[in-house]
Amino acid sequence: MRLCLVMPTGLQVGYDEYFSSSPLGIETLASHARTHADVALADMRGRGHDAAAHAEELLDSEPDIIGLSINSAPHTKYSLALAAQLKRRRSDLTILAGGQQATFLPDEMLCPENIDALIRGEGEFALCEILDRDGDYRGVHGVSWMDGSTVRHEPDRPLIDDMDSVLMPARDLLADRSRYRMGAYRVEGIESSRGCPHHCSFCSIRNFHRGKWRPKSVRRVLAEIDTLLELYSDPMVIYFADDNFSTDIRRVEAICRGIVDRKTNVHFWCQARADQLARHPETVEWMGKAHFAAVLMGIETADVRLLNNARKGTTPEQVQRAIQLLHAHDIGVWGTFTLGLPGESPADTAASAESIPTAKVDVMQITVATPIPGSDLYDQAHAAGQLQEPDWDQYDFTTPLMPGQLPKAEMDAMMHRAYLRVYLSPRFLLSLLSKRTNLHRLRRTALRVFFSWLWFLVKERITAGLGRKAVDEPQSPPAADSPAPEVGRRIE
Repeated sequence: MRLCLVMPTGLQVGYDEYFSSSPLGIETLASHARTHADVALADMRGRGHDAAAHAEELLDSEPDIIGLSINSAPHTKYSLALAAQLKRRRSDLTILAGGQQATFLPDEMLCPENIDALIRGEGEFALCEILDRDGDYRGVHGVSWMDGSTVRHEPDRPLIDDMDSVLMPARDLLADRSRYRMGAYRVEGIESSRGCPHHCSFCSIRNFHRGKWRPKSVRRVLAEIDTLLELYSDPMVIYFADDNFSTDIRRVEAICRGIVDRKTNVHFWCQARADQLARHPETVEWMGKAHFAAVLMGIETADVRLLNNARKGTTPEQVQRAIQLLHAHDIGVWGTFTLGLPGESPADTAASAESIPTAKVDVMQITVATPIPGSDLYDQAHAAGQLQEPDWDQYDFTTPLMPGQLPKAEMDAMMHRAYLRVYLSPRFLLSLLSKRTNLHRLRRTALRVFFSWLWFLVKERITAGLGRKAVDEPQSPPAADSPAPEVGRRIE
């Protein structure tokens, strides 16, 4: 049996064009499935949105089953279009899908009937069971499937208790890894745990993992690091793909001690919470010794009321303390900020945007609060009738979608001004002259990403301008029996 696992293209705001990490999800699925089927992987990110051409390409290997990872709202429209194109060409093809969007909206993803079945939640062992049954998904726990025109939901599958039983990713199935880089560094990922115990209203991770955080053992994590060190000798960043690497702070320290024992020059990134780092300076010190070059930290806003409304559970004081500790140990801060949080007035949005450059982060990422399926924001907006027939392409984390948020043009202007104030500030530019620390290397990498983003915006404006010119030019009138020309929607 031939199985092809696909990482769909997603965001149409250009992110895949200037930064892409390896698709750990389908690589991990493949490591389990390859003992049951002949497995191929396809990473479609950053390759445009031509579903018809991509379908032709995927069918060249004559797969029996294609699995789509619909892991977020922006992957949805492309994934459904790709499924339709695949079915149009091969009606006998079995198409499976998984990921967060598939888990939280199974009925919508299964209709109009181009996807045969969904795997809700974790997919490793459900997929293997389907393959063992020669592709028959009926009766497999954790699966939703089309029975004629009826959607059937099998009982939930238990969460994986022993995370060490999850195999290492099948990296060899995507042998050309030249795109998985940031600047001069190869970027490879490790998943050392799953889930998050916190309750942020804008996040779906807690509900996807049913409120549980499950770690892999320190020994298993270090074994995977050893595997990467054996595979690749060029300058490398290993990022921990965990939603919250710092949940068990003593485990973090044990992993860091193991890395120090290996005397490697590899750098590490992770995602961690400010409150946990601020309370444990001794662990931050070990992270510095282990060559952690960057920590992605959800700062969101300096407005305490908005933080409390979002149930973030951190304070601005903890954020500043964590940044100071990280910088003291030569660790850069990748700060993420959120505008348009519930209860935020236009004046609050302006104040939050103005405060972003004062946070002294080394890399910044600004998003608009988005009601993604699985989050409390989505449930509240859906219950209030604010999400009728949503356009999933607009769930790109830059487009305001909820009542009370500023219009997109105003929100974009605030975000762009904040980016410019950080990356073109004298403080930031002068820091690039040094080549001696992780901080400065990270800042140079950030600047490259920033200019790639600027170039993407320029291309978008040129494309939009050409499209507008074509529409504005005199057109020949349509024939009396032909429909009026349709004006395409512009992607801002």
